[in-house]
Amino acid sequence: MRANTDRGSTPQERRASLRYLWEIAAGAIGFLVTFLFLPEIVRTEPGSAAGVVVALVPLVPVVWIAVALIRHVGRVDELQRGLLLLSLAIGFGAAMLISLVIVFLSTAAIVVDQPEWWVFIGGMAVWGVSIGVLSFRANR
Repeated sequence: MRANTDRGSTPQERRASLRYLWEIAAGAIGFLVTFLFLPEIVRTEPGSAAGVVVALVPLVPVVWIAVALIRHVGRVDELQRGLLLLSLAIGFGAAMLISLVIVFLSTAAIVVDQPEWWVFIGGMAVWGVSIGVLSFRANR
């Protein structure tokens, strides 16, 4: 008897999901390591060419994550592809809404510290929650 997490999925779908999870996890760990620790390990002068390179190195794992997502979309069936697209649209809409909230708050002289992080984290969080909710609802 299969576990509830495997209900309705084929071995190929489970392999694709596991591969995607490993690729995303590797990218996330790479991002966290390069973002949090690289600037502490490699000290540079602010505004220098080396400083710019160190600041942009965390984009490499982010590109890896984007490629992993694109590869995963190509490996899944039509239902999962639709759920992924819908969840991405929901996350994108949330990011745009958050950015508008920040802009409107600034017109009221309320300054939001590091607004780009609110937009990024909010959009990613809503995307993550929405794919979970949509997948759960599709498998009921």
